[in-house]
Amino acid sequence: MMVAGKVFSVLPLLGLALGASIRLDARQSDGSSNSNSTAGPYGLSNADCSNVTLSVPINITLTNFTGVDNTYSNQSYITKQVIEFTQAQANWTSEHVSNTTFALNRTFSIAGTYCKPRQGGDKDVLINLVHGIGFDSSYWDFAFSPEYSVVKVAASYGYATFRYDRIGTGKSETPVGGFQVARAQTEVAILQGVLGQLRNSTTVGGKQHDKIVGVGHSYGSVQTQAVTAQSPELLDAAVLTGFTTNSSNLGGYLTAGSYSIANRIFPDRLGDKPDTWLVTGSNASDITGFFFPPNYAQEAFDLARSTEQPVTLGSLFTVGDVGGVAQNFTGPVQVVNGANDFIFCSSNCWAGPNGTDIPSGVKMLYPAASNFTSYIAEKTGHGITAHYSQPEVAREIVTWIQSQNL
Repeated sequence: MMVAGKVFSVLPLLGLALGASIRLDARQSDGSSNSNSTAGPYGLSNADCSNVTLSVPINITLTNFTGVDNTYSNQSYITKQVIEFTQAQANWTSEHVSNTTFALNRTFSIAGTYCKPRQGGDKDVLINLVHGIGFDSSYWDFAFSPEYSVVKVAASYGYATFRYDRIGTGKSETPVGGFQVARAQTEVAILQGVLGQLRNSTTVGGKQHDKIVGVGHSYGSVQTQAVTAQSPELLDAAVLTGFTTNSSNLGGYLTAGSYSIANRIFPDRLGDKPDTWLVTGSNASDITGFFFPPNYAQEAFDLARSTEQPVTLGSLFTVGDVGGVAQNFTGPVQVVNGANDFIFCSSNCWAGPNGTDIPSGVKMLYPAASNFTSYIAEKTGHGITAHYSQPEVAREIVTWIQSQNL
């Protein structure tokens, strides 16, 4: 999920990216894909996984929000903020984002999972996976079927992976407050800290990782893209899924999401979350933003809905404040989108300017990239992992990494 801001407002609908390589998905005519066609030579039972908890210190300077309730607990207040933000973002920002700053110096407890291949683990490459809004890191190991799991498909090709729960999701720490701490800048700093530990310590996997591929989805792609712009030395390649520079449907997405207090929507599962943490308000809200009916199994939707994770207004309203042109990133970049992504393409990723596709516009953010490829999966919405196309998408991501000699 993304919100308009610096890079998204400066580069709206940049589909004029000449030289971008575009690939389509190769599913069967009925939209299905079988596990034999997506698995690598070592099979889908090749992942040996262990849980890891990281202590990630950050020390950053953040802008103060002003005139907001950082401990909001009233649904009318939440809805009013969303309406005002989507109707006139510039006005909301000028009223509620101050010129004063504060230092955020604290250590976050981040829960992750490291998976190494049982066979064929001779690659000195680690794939770091960052999920988007509405999910935890199980997005990458989607339990509907083994071939839907990027983790399992990666291991079948001999790749190790590390996935972690972003703050407020899964087993990671949940900060107090809806604006000041849980925001995009904080999450980018955490990702930088995680990548630094993967690169320079032996905490994950018992070794330092010489080559790291950053793979993100949606909000996780926004963060990964920001790292390529701010700290390009931390990544050797980037795969940005559920991501474009098109912010034109921001209002439609936030309105459709009907974001509601999580502990009231899912009291059994999220009853311990503060009122500042939100989820989509109904099945219909979830489907509108993240799915493209009828191109997914009902059981896959049920799994995604029953594991939905919360987000704050602070995150929803600051995603566009990170990222930008990655002038010094020289690694290869792949962008992967569902053709019917509601959030980033208004449900038609082919509708770029002058007959181009929208995702190829991301190439403008990478003037020094060694390679740029855009892959579009047909009959697929924003929450790619739950769609029938996911097995082929997982294979495409991993084989693209392989094709870059990584």
